[in-house]
Amino acid sequence: MPRAATVETPALGTADLSRIVDRVLVFDDVLSGTHLLLLERWALQTPHWMLANSAHDEHGKAQHRIWGASYIQAWQRNGWPGLPPILFSTVATVFQQFRFIFTKPEYIGLNGQSRGQDASIHIDCAPDASDQLSLLVYVGEDTDGDLLLYDKDDRQRLVHRIAFRPNRMVIMDGSIPHQAHAPSDDKFRMSVIVRGAYDCRDRVPDVSEEHFRSK
Repeated sequence: MPRAATVETPALGTADLSRIVDRVLVFDDVLSGTHLLLLERWALQTPHWMLANSAHDEHGKAQHRIWGASYIQAWQRNGWPGLPPILFSTVATVFQQFRFIFTKPEYIGLNGQSRGQDASIHIDCAPDASDQLSLLVYVGEDTDGDLLLYDKDDRQRLVHRIAFRPNRMVIMDGSIPHQAHAPSDDKFRMSVIVRGAYDCRDRVPDVSEEHFRSK
């Protein structure tokens, strides 16, 4: 039987993330206009971009190579406050808005794609991992580049497309096979990516609190 994920568009403040398996939640305009502008400017100008975001299959064959900027080591050294200020503020806003935290992030960074740099089909975590979540925040230039979602049991079967739109946020089961298409024009498609173990909380602590820096 097909394993098609459900794509939901709940209103802000009503999303229940306690069970994420087989679910994809899409939100628009979560960040304020000023916050989005600062995040976009920082992302476009960061000196940390490297053409080093690569993926290989089980035989070692290269699948894709796109732009990336990783900040997981900054988190490992100093917790959330160790991130660049606007990235720190973005993560804090998401935690407060959706009442969850990443207890053990595995990746924090930026993904960027220029024309011709389609990502390969991949998963972010073990199949049906109930404690793992992937967060994508679309930023940058107004361009295209859909996020394609595939059947868990048949990666050749496309089940959903989610359009790229600046200030769109996607919270999803990272074990759903997915890929991001590159833009078809000369603009730059960017995403803030955070993925890893998560936990829902009635009260999300301020990310500057000392106990929240534990790793």
